[in-house]
Amino acid sequence: MSQPAFDPDPFEKTFRLVCRLDDAEIDYVRDTAEWIARCVARVVELDPEADPSSVTATVLDMSTRGRWRLMKPEIVGEQLALPVAPRTP
Repeated sequence: MSQPAFDPDPFEKTFRLVCRLDDAEIDYVRDTAEWIARCVARVVELDPEADPSSVTATVLDMSTRGRWRLMKPEIVGEQLALPVAPRTP
């Protein structure tokens, strides 16, 4: 019975799996500036009284969070344009 040869680098044959969003079947916007512009445009379209500079600051913050960033910008804009429900005591 022969022994297997000693492999000095046991991890040499491993490879890294890369998840590519552009290969997935989702509408991912790669450019952050475009994502922000589309999101702000949707908010202003749905709520003309919204202040674009205020909305831009909010959307800029949201663009740094992966959960929001992976979403289609128009959907995020629709969420931002929803009226805030009053708090019930």
